[in-house]
Amino acid sequence: MKRYMAKRLVSAVVVLLGVSILSFVLVALSGKDPAEIMARRGTLNATAEQVEMVRSEMGLDQPFPVRYLQWLKGLFTGNMGEAFYTHKPIAQDLKQYLPVSMHLVALSLLWIILLCVPISLICARWRNTAADHVIRWISMVGICMPTFWLGFLLLLGFAVHLGWFHVLPDPGIKGYLLPSFTLALPCACGLIRLMRSALLAESGADYVQYAKARGLSASRILMRHMLRNAMPPVFTLFCQYLGYLVAGSVVVESVFSVSGLGTYLVNCVTAADATATATCIVIIAGIFVAANLVADVVNRLLCPWMVREDHV
Repeated sequence: MKRYMAKRLVSAVVVLLGVSILSFVLVALSGKDPAEIMARRGTLNATAEQVEMVRSEMGLDQPFPVRYLQWLKGLFTGNMGEAFYTHKPIAQDLKQYLPVSMHLVALSLLWIILLCVPISLICARWRNTAADHVIRWISMVGICMPTFWLGFLLLLGFAVHLGWFHVLPDPGIKGYLLPSFTLALPCACGLIRLMRSALLAESGADYVQYAKARGLSASRILMRHMLRNAMPPVFTLFCQYLGYLVAGSVVVESVFSVSGLGTYLVNCVTAADATATATCIVIIAGIFVAANLVADVVNRLLCPWMVREDHV
């Protein structure tokens, strides 16, 4: 296990380094001049001298490798520089926007668990019944449903017509209920179909037939034995959805007027701020890599007999 963890940590560092380089390079090659964008915010008809002055103040007159290495050094020290969009330190912006997205993602994960586990157990316990067919069709529709369209429907129904919520976010946890449900529904539908298939695949295993021969009830076999063996692929996809939720929150944040990391990232891309954009992307990639690492470790602890030891 120690050797495996060491290899995964090294590969995670390599992945994050590659993500930082790609994000920094792609924003720099986008064709937008951040100095010109910032100069024209103050003066619509900015002269070339004013643009060059802004470029010098922002440190954009330095070579690209120098700017990247300075940012990479600041990433470890907590001093990533100033964001062009907010004129504030990037670390200060992250303290403001990142917790909002994390609260949204945490509540979305709770929605996914509450929807996925009981519904999947119902489908597996009463296979090919009317309830199973209805849930399968609803989950298929939920997977294909765009999150922005679902968000507008929820706002129209619960905020405009019923008046249970406000169009602008309410303070506290109430303001996260609709956006988190919107973000969670497609993921929950995908996990329901996967967990149902995994449970049905386990239903033909030898240990299930032996348990039936011992006289154990179908519900006890499902909860005590089949559920544990069906969890590895489900938990892996659940952890992968964590990175998707953080990256995909930008659409939901825009619909529900939530000021989170996704909205901040879009504004930084619009301003051609390579430093702030790369920082946000590395954070999202770090969450995704960490979630996959946790999934692998938990699966090895949950079902060690189902995981092939890596001797490479």
